[in-house]
Parts: sequence; C-alpha cells; structure tokens
Amino acid sequence: MTKDKLNRIVAEAKEETRAALQAVYDALNQGQQKKIVKEEAVKLLFDRYGVVYEE
Repeated sequence: MTKDKLNRIVAEAKEETRAALQAVYDALNQGQQKKIVKEEAVKLLFDRYGVVYEE
C-alpha cells in the first residue's frame, strides 16, 4: 500500500466518522446537545473530528 493510498483511506474514514458524529449531534434536541457537550470526552472527540457544535 502506498503512502498516498493510506492517506486517502484514513481521510475517508475520518470524514465518515465526522459525518456520523455530526448526524448524532444534530438529531439531539437543544437540551441534549448542551448536556452532551459538557462531557469532556465527547467534546474532545467532537473537536478531533471537526464536529460543529455550540457550547
């Protein structure tokens, strides 16, 4: 496997994960969104994958 192919596969997996996390966050109501972002582990995960959220 070439480095370019590996980078492409990793980027695709990262985008798929970001999209899934964003869909879960968007499906929550406003109160649930605020509550889940207060969890430090979730916030770090959202930041790592570029999920758009409000604090």
